Amino acid sequence: MSSNPVARYTRIIDLGRCIGCGACEAACEFIHGKPFIIVHRTSIGLDIPVSCMHCAKAPCIEACPTGAMTRDSTGAVYVITSRCIGCMACLYACPFGIPELDRATKTAIKCNLCMELRKEGLEPACSAICPANAILYGEDAEVFQLAKKRTAETMAKARFEYEFHR
Repeated sequence: MSSNPVARYTRIIDLGRCIGCGACEAACEFIHGKPFIIVHRTSIGLDIPVSCMHCAKAPCIEACPTGAMTRDSTGAVYVITSRCIGCMACLYACPFGIPELDRATKTAIKCNLCMELRKEGLEPACSAICPANAILYGEDAEVFQLAKKRTAETMAKARFEYEFHR
């Protein structure tokens, strides 16, 4: 008797394609009342979206003493609010500074990759709305294959421009 394992999903932000429009941030804020993806203006003038990486070995999960920070069957890291004691261990453990403490509930909050949308068979709002198709979401193998292809295209264009302009 074999069971079909649930496919692992991932989200990758292709910074080479991001146009910094903020549509991802606006869609996230519309869905959740607060954006869990923030477009930051860097010191060199590039707009970079930053959100939870849903790490394969998530320090926030390992640091949580109550099991409130956990992972769903597709790989998304999320908070079980009823278990959270507001100790902030997850906030300190995350190398990206992603989890936050909700001032009203005194519990951790973070991106859950639009869990409710995914339950309906939809993709997270940030990837669905991105006009530049910079936010890739899907089964791990497919997303990583597309990311590799995009990297090859970028390298080929750079090489072509270098050869052409020598």
